Amino acid sequence: MRKYFFLILFITLSFPIGSIAQRKKPIAKVKEPQEVPSQGLKLFKTMLPATAKVMFIDSVVVPKSDFLHHVPLSKESGVIRTSDTHADFLNQMGVYENELGVRRIFAKGDSVQSELYTQTKLGDNWGEEAQITDFNNQLYYNQNYPFLASDGVTLYFSAEGSESMGGRDIFMSSFDSDKASWYKPQNLGLPFNSTANDYLLAIDDLDSLGWLVTDRRQPKGKVCIYTFVPTETRQNFNNDNLDDKELMPYARLLSIKSTWQFGDREAAMKRLEALRKRNQGKESNGRAMAFIVNDNTVITSPSQFKSNKSRELYKQLVELHQMEASTKAILAAKRKAYHNGDKSTANDILKAEKQLEQYRQDISDTEKNIRLAELQ
Repeated sequence: MRKYFFLILFITLSFPIGSIAQRKKPIAKVKEPQEVPSQGLKLFKTMLPATAKVMFIDSVVVPKSDFLHHVPLSKESGVIRTSDTHADFLNQMGVYENELGVRRIFAKGDSVQSELYTQTKLGDNWGEEAQITDFNNQLYYNQNYPFLASDGVTLYFSAEGSESMGGRDIFMSSFDSDKASWYKPQNLGLPFNSTANDYLLAIDDLDSLGWLVTDRRQPKGKVCIYTFVPTETRQNFNNDNLDDKELMPYARLLSIKSTWQFGDREAAMKRLEALRKRNQGKESNGRAMAFIVNDNTVITSPSQFKSNKSRELYKQLVELHQMEASTKAILAAKRKAYHNGDKSTANDILKAEKQLEQYRQDISDTEKNIRLAELQ
């Protein structure tokens, strides 16, 4: 295990006493200057005990200028890109667009200042851009690289500011449908953030995989893309009795191999490989899919189901996902209208939320029934 130490440098200034001195004067004793740790380092130390227990299964180093092209996000999870492919890296603005192409969240600005905006497609045309004004621009400036989770309300993005322990950190916020506003963003903490720049966090719920893009310990012009397995609830090391020195390798991602103890890496790697093949257009039926039966079985084509019942249920599952996505888009449009002053949409919002909740329950039940049918 590598050992890392925080070094505090003391600089002692001495003044020569030369022939120009006309008489000797007593030299006053000056206290050694105490270096004050940076705000980022203070935040790092504060967050160290709450380091999340996450399994990182793979990593790859790519050019910083086009790292979004190297994140193998499934089509079902949406699209991440930049608004201007010709812009230099400092002026690249990230864009997220959902699977149906009817909702987008994007950064707008330049290397000096950028904020996040939302936009909804109504019919064949995009509606007006709306800035997310709930995020304090003084605390979270240079907002960029947004990613909206499949639930339609959880947003990840990166920003700089007093809430960041590095140049750029990953933050998470959720949309409050009752107030039609976003909650105060929360720093995701360690190991997702560092005292370097952490640019993007994206999660593919369909394949139970996630990606973290960071330039920690990378040469100029490079970033590392880590693949991890997201957890439903945050787990930490509270019951492991580790001191700060023992926590450091997990907090700083010094060795992803040490995290393999937190899950089934082999099963996760199978899912990652299946995802890569789908993205390359190698699926047999022309439709991207990955249905996880258990840790040992991942269905990548309907023909792989053992029973006709499973195949029929999977067709229903696809339809439910489509209806869920459509309802999300409608709900987003109604919430925007309500936020802009159209209070008549209140009942429509409640109905859409209830319908969305029902779709999610139906999806969960259908997935369980498919697994039961396959395991019989």
